[in-house]
Amino acid sequence: MATHPIRDPASTRVPWAIAVVRERVDAELAAFLAERRTEMAALDPAAADLIDELERVISAGGKRLRPAFCVWGHVACGGTDGGPVIRAAAALELLHTFALLHDDVMDAAKERRGVPTTQALFAHRTKDVPPDASFGRSVAVLVGDLGAVLAEILLRTSGFETEREVVALDRFDRMRLEMAAGQYLDLEGMARRDAASAQHVADLKGGSYTVEGPLMIGAALAGASAEMESALRAFARPAGEAFQLRDDLTDDDAAPGITANRVRELIDRAIAALDGAPLVAEAVRALRSLAELLRPDPS
Repeated sequence: MATHPIRDPASTRVPWAIAVVRERVDAELAAFLAERRTEMAALDPAAADLIDELERVISAGGKRLRPAFCVWGHVACGGTDGGPVIRAAAALELLHTFALLHDDVMDAAKERRGVPTTQALFAHRTKDVPPDASFGRSVAVLVGDLGAVLAEILLRTSGFETEREVVALDRFDRMRLEMAAGQYLDLEGMARRDAASAQHVADLKGGSYTVEGPLMIGAALAGASAEMESALRAFARPAGEAFQLRDDLTDDDAAPGITANRVRELIDRAIAALDGAPLVAEAVRALRSLAELLRPDPS
């Protein structure tokens, strides 16, 4: 795939640091899933329904924040903005889709991004009256599982040198462990106990999986130096915590002591960590822009 220069697109409603990534990630996902659909249909035509559902969920929307952090982390460390990193970034969107599907099952959600959730849609795919909720949940779990499997395949075949790919996959593994731990602790109620517990869960559930994990995978694939990685981590940790705590505030589920001012302080710290960092200037500008997206509206 040809290399595409990173630049601000003209006249877009989407923040530029995401817009320059999202279109190419979506195209990569469409091509990859079309190949997998053929593969699944060869097993049995009905099995292609799973790929069709993944495509439906992905096409319903989403900011592509995790792919953006992956790409900009890569570029920040001198990586090339081209096909391989777009494939790696697309893998992270598949992983995110898996997480959303399973979240919807745990929350018994009927709608996401303005369309029916997988479990709600497939509950009505049978001829049972009333709808078969158990069938819907089962399909949602399977579609999510398939998304997780395909995410790893896409990252593993993204086209980077073996040495860099090994480091990136190790970080991918760590990120998934922290995702599971954070989700469990959130379900268990730890995030609502106090500010310290909320911070711990935010670091695991949101920080690693949304900001630090994608950034550090992108950096690994660029062959980043220790100094570059240290600068990215100093940005990623407060930015990731801010992302999760902002979500908690939006959902009215924040622990005592967590306020919008706390989130703003974390974002300020993340942005300040980029000052003088040994990173590519254009990517630093993009990371600042992404951090600002997480800032709560003035109240």
